Amino acid sequence: MTHTPNPWSSAGAKLQSMWIAFAAIAVFFLLFAGSGHAASPLAGTSIGNQASATYVDGSAVTRSVSSNVVSTIVQQVAALTITQSLSKTAAAGTQVSYPVTLTNTGNGTDSFALTQTNTGGFTFTSVTFYADANGDGVADNTTPITTTGSLASGGVFRFVAVGNVPTTATAGQVDTLVVTGTSGFTTAVSAFVTDTTTITSNAVINVTKTMSAVSGPSPSAAAQTITLSYNNTGNTAATGVTLSDALPAGMTYVAGSGRWSVTGATVLTDATADLQGAGPTIDYSFTGTTVKGIISSVAPGQAGTLTFQVNIDANLAAAPLNNTATFAYNDGVAAVPASNTNTFVFTVNQTASVTSNSTPAAPITVANAAQGSTVSFSNVFTNTGNGTDSFDVAVSTSSFPAGSSFALYKADGVTPLVDTNGNGVSDTGPVTGILTAPNNTYTVVLKVTLPAGVTGGPYSVSKTATSKFDPTKTATGTDTLTAIAANSVDLNQGATVALGFGPFANNTTAIVTNATNPGTATRFTLNVVNAATSTGDTFNLAASTDSAFGSLTLPAGWTVVFRDSTGAVITNTGIVAAGATAVVFADVTPPAGQAAIPAGQPITFRALSPSTGSTDRITDAVIINTIRSVTVTPNNVGQVVPGGSVIYTHTITNAGNVTENALGGSTVALSLLQTQAGFTAIVYLDVNNNNIIDAGDVAINTAADLGPIAAGTSKQLLVKVTASSGVGIGVVDTSTLTATTAVAINGVAAPAAVSATDTTTVISGNIVLLKEQALDATCSGTPGTYSVATITTGAIPGACIRYRVTATNNGSANVISLVLSDATPVDTTYISTNPAVTVPVSTVTAPANGTAGTISATIGTLTPSASVVLTFGVKINP
Repeated sequence: MTHTPNPWSSAGAKLQSMWIAFAAIAVFFLLFAGSGHAASPLAGTSIGNQASATYVDGSAVTRSVSSNVVSTIVQQVAALTITQSLSKTAAAGTQVSYPVTLTNTGNGTDSFALTQTNTGGFTFTSVTFYADANGDGVADNTTPITTTGSLASGGVFRFVAVGNVPTTATAGQVDTLVVTGTSGFTTAVSAFVTDTTTITSNAVINVTKTMSAVSGPSPSAAAQTITLSYNNTGNTAATGVTLSDALPAGMTYVAGSGRWSVTGATVLTDATADLQGAGPTIDYSFTGTTVKGIISSVAPGQAGTLTFQVNIDANLAAAPLNNTATFAYNDGVAAVPASNTNTFVFTVNQTASVTSNSTPAAPITVANAAQGSTVSFSNVFTNTGNGTDSFDVAVSTSSFPAGSSFALYKADGVTPLVDTNGNGVSDTGPVTGILTAPNNTYTVVLKVTLPAGVTGGPYSVSKTATSKFDPTKTATGTDTLTAIAANSVDLNQGATVALGFGPFANNTTAIVTNATNPGTATRFTLNVVNAATSTGDTFNLAASTDSAFGSLTLPAGWTVVFRDSTGAVITNTGIVAAGATAVVFADVTPPAGQAAIPAGQPITFRALSPSTGSTDRITDAVIINTIRSVTVTPNNVGQVVPGGSVIYTHTITNAGNVTENALGGSTVALSLLQTQAGFTAIVYLDVNNNNIIDAGDVAINTAADLGPIAAGTSKQLLVKVTASSGVGIGVVDTSTLTATTAVAINGVAAPAAVSATDTTTVISGNIVLLKEQALDATCSGTPGTYSVATITTGAIPGACIRYRVTATNNGSANVISLVLSDATPVDTTYISTNPAVTVPVSTVTAPANGTAGTISATIGTLTPSASVVLTFGVKINP
């Protein structure tokens, strides 16, 4: 096989450059793309919503009740952008390179095929694409590519298109190169960029730009070096070669840091009109925010670099700093207009931080409350990080008396706080950082329903907000009730490891076995030894579960990233001298939802010389730790008339990575505990998930009735609470549903028991809420059939969802002052097509079209057995 030299490496300099993984840039775009409007939700996002109502019953007591939760799963749509269009000159028989950046602007992981066409006065003899991980406009290696590979939503892929100019091309001829990226998810979706090349017989100057890192903190720990590399691939000398770089906001020039390859380590002065060097000279200067170097002459075939340093400023939002330099020159006949270099992107890394407006030393305090009443605490959490984040919010500790019930609401105090990311914990949804927008606070209202027979105090409860971006960053808010006042009646609601050294010394049994958690990288250290006795070589790096490398395959969702000793991402070792060793780190990351693999997943690594074909392989293994977590949600509040019953919906979720309650494995036992005599409760498995106890549903008496719960799945439970006919008006019962898991799995103990509570008040007027939804794909205001079922198809960004809330008085007396409340869920806005309305007609308030907020319907009086229906629509953020 003939080895093709890399014509863009500048004598191997490229092989020594520092790269950072695509993933760092992908994370930025995932969190910050689309600033100025709400970002589209990712494919697979669950949009959950729950309604509530307040009213006064026949006993003149103000009460509240919540509906069931309905969910919509966002579907994937494909989209991409591709940049940047450039125009260059070239000499006949040379090569020309165009940097290209492709961004996945769809809402799910995709891969993009790369193709090209070129036409004009001349056409390239060939056009080849090469990866350019750090975006410096120079190919990383000599391996051609035709696809981006898997690219997460918001992910960025950089590459170069290299064209070979025929020797027959003549001055003045122009070629138009069109580079196209096409989605693999939806092949009808594509985008292109157009580059033009003009043939000249004079000087041709090419300039590329790079930095010593592509991401880092604000402020930078050390100065970053910017390098402008130039060469003359033309036939005559270029004069007055002007390199100019206007620094973007956020970068500050380091005085006296200029260096020119011609003058070596000599410091370039920053003043204008100060010619430096002998033979060719340079006029180097820094004025305002612009670095400029004017080189007197660059001979044909000559190359060089101009470097200087910058510091990254403090207090910057997590965002890209885009920097494009320009260059101009005289080609020996006429002045060539200024052209752009590649755009180099330095991304300011995100840091997470959250604070609370209350602490144990300075809690939010309510002086006193009556027995059986509901007390509210308003807590403000502030995203003090430098980028958008979301925060799980959970009650962490409480000294409130037994029988107290806790419920979390949004800022309006009536819309329940729901789980928007599917991990079983209520959360805020996206909250902008303190440096990116003013709306960086999120108010959470905690309502505590007190038991009827307890007095005393003080009592405290804490809730913790946990960053989704960095779960180690938390803030805890503390609320205190000074006293529960006695009351006759007042009811209310709330290695170096020995490798297989030598040719083909492969192994199929793991040498090193690392253990890690799902979604967490584990590192293997590999030594790549060049066993040649006289010549250096380079080695491509790859990983596969096929130890013979008949194919490059990895388990679904797994990734392997190779890095060098500096942490830079590599796919090739670079030149390894004869007898020398290159140390390579292989970072293996399983997907977040990976099931436990106690026996270990074998991974085989390969080093392969692209020039000699010499190869070697070694097999290691990754044990996926057993994670066990069972949750039961939510807490509910309801009412019942004497002799009546109420049904509460709960979800039991296995958030671990092993099946629970399986035959021959663990057991999950459910129990119910009542606080009041005269009440009974039964728990059912809602087999068809319709929120109704029907013939197919199973009363759960044993763990076998519940059945196995696979990792990452949930089951819906229905708890039917019945009050005997002799129970008095105003009696409050708390039913506690507890799931107790037993038996170790893979040596990991069972998780702690978890509970959810249902607080039931006996009243003479009883409002029951039913929440339903339907897909409105075209946002016409006329949806399909309403149901409580999860929407799993058609819900793409830009589509709409219609909600229907039915309130029914199941009691024996009128209720008055009835108000229905709902809100636009996270990742949606209100749509005024077929606006919010009730039947029978009542007063309805709603947010402005295209905004988020609360929908409220003032009903007034509702007689026994009567119902009122509220409908409205929301649009999924496009």
